[in-house]
Amino acid sequence: MPHVSDFQVREGFDRTKGSLSKQLAAQIRRQIEAGDMAPGDRIPATRQLAKDLGLSRGTVTTAVEILLAEGVLAARVGAGTFVASDASSSALLPSRKRAPKFEFVSRAIEPDIDQKTNSKVDFRPCRPSLETFPLNTWRRCVSQAASAVPDSDYGDPLGNVRLRDEVVSYLRRARGMQVDPDQIIITNGAVHAMYLLSNLCLDRGRSAVFEDPGYPLARQVFSRTGAEMLFAPIDENGMQLDRLDEARLPPGLVYVTPSHQFPVGSRLSLGRRAELVSWAEKHGALIVEDDYDGEFRFDVPPLTPLAAMAPHQVVYCGTFSKTMFPGLRIGFAVADKSIVNAMASLRGVAEYAPSEPLQLALSKFIGLGEYERHILRTRRLYAAKRNCVADLLHPQAKLTGLESGLSGLIELPATVSAAEISARLEGQEILIPDVKKYVVGEAKQRNALVCGYAEPTLKQIDQGLRAVNAELERF
Repeated sequence: MPHVSDFQVREGFDRTKGSLSKQLAAQIRRQIEAGDMAPGDRIPATRQLAKDLGLSRGTVTTAVEILLAEGVLAARVGAGTFVASDASSSALLPSRKRAPKFEFVSRAIEPDIDQKTNSKVDFRPCRPSLETFPLNTWRRCVSQAASAVPDSDYGDPLGNVRLRDEVVSYLRRARGMQVDPDQIIITNGAVHAMYLLSNLCLDRGRSAVFEDPGYPLARQVFSRTGAEMLFAPIDENGMQLDRLDEARLPPGLVYVTPSHQFPVGSRLSLGRRAELVSWAEKHGALIVEDDYDGEFRFDVPPLTPLAAMAPHQVVYCGTFSKTMFPGLRIGFAVADKSIVNAMASLRGVAEYAPSEPLQLALSKFIGLGEYERHILRTRRLYAAKRNCVADLLHPQAKLTGLESGLSGLIELPATVSAAEISARLEGQEILIPDVKKYVVGEAKQRNALVCGYAEPTLKQIDQGLRAVNAELERF
């Protein structure tokens, strides 16, 4: 029988690495796993083992009790403690080198999102600035929400009614939308709403219409359902609707960013809005309206949201990621009660309900008027930044899509390669993506850079645009 006191020589014990009893238990396990101790081998008495190892008897006793509870060791009355007969089985002693023996029933998809970097200038779109964010006020709202007496319930899958009330009031003031709290579901961002809708409306027997170029993560959410994907090109009036009837399968939904198309920046014209609603009603398709940066308009009046034109046929997706900060992970969807109730039921079996304290903090923040004051401050800041982009950019390039939103398109002459400029600037730690990053089909002929100007400071914009101009001069 191997002598357990050899463990002290082999590895020793270190009080800085946690419980000595757990260290001893782990060493015994490894000895059994390696075959140095076999089923049926007797373990020395705890008193003797403690003396041999220089440990307290209590420490050794606790280690033995851990292994007895795990079934690695077995005690026989009047005989002592032994290595269990099945202690070497993979169930008790899994090898860390062994590959898992299971298969996913569906392929895991790596989400197409921009990872944080330490670049000098980051022009990637949809990244808000926190320069004017009222952090102290937000901290007070969070503190007050955390101080509230918690509810013993899990919460409403539709979301906290106080926050839904605040969203209702805000949409009435900011969008002219007349809705009630029962038409709103609080989500973990706009993509979460799309995920719920895709599971309710799409499968392999249906089709989905998507903008091209468009938001990659939304495209992934819809395509993962196996639905037939139809890609509609974008022009100066938004999504071109002549592709809508080309699908072989019945339409399930249409995804559109009508207020400020991502990433081109055009707006869906009023005529096309009416045409899209009429088509959706005729075919029983749901319109998913992603209003991701609609708070920021500069040179254009607001257009009526699709959701106001056809509330029975449209799901309006909003988010606080662009107006506050992405890590908040709170958004909302507005739709007919039957639709939001179906979304809430589906959500209930996955996560039940969103975090109550964060919802309460946000409802306080909006109720104090801080949310809209913050939007006014950032609107002025973003207006100054977009003017800086327009003033500094080389005359060879053409800026479009700057009338609203947080980004614009830098269209380049045919003699200049957007892909080459983007790659060269990345080597200088300046990130400004080629529009083809967001393209799937025929829009690949576009030759442009997508310039998100919200997050960089004015100084960084100056530095980044000078680098862009220097690259343009090389062609």
